[in-house]
Amino acid sequence: MIETPARIVRTEGATAWVVTEAPTSCGACGGKGCGSSVFARMMHRGEPEYAVENPIHAEAGEAVVVGVEDGAVFKAALAGYLVPLALFLLGAMFGARFGEAQAVLGALLGLVLAVVWLRRRRGDARPAILRRGEVACQGRN
Repeated sequence: MIETPARIVRTEGATAWVVTEAPTSCGACGGKGCGSSVFARMMHRGEPEYAVENPIHAEAGEAVVVGVEDGAVFKAALAGYLVPLALFLLGAMFGARFGEAQAVLGALLGLVLAVVWLRRRRGDARPAILRRGEVACQGRN
């Protein structure tokens, strides 16, 4: 199980939107003499929020631990790259039998089908809140 601390920003039904608490490279949370916090502030573009399942019904503002199964990330990456590539190539090869323009259309149709399939697919790669927990770095608001 891959786990990371997070903070809940808002909830919508059985879904919680979280911000992960990324530790600095040295683990000192921007201690004296550490340049990680300087670079983090320079590159800061806002904290990305992630939708996760909320089976424990945690509320906004709570510190939680979010996790995903070990193999799920690999399977999701494989599906996200291999399926679109395969459908793209199959569409192009099928369309090539009828001409160059049809090969391009077939490839695009393959990509569209892959995107539709991936959006409908809800595998075990979706992270979920595992338990309430401590936020790793209290310096963030």
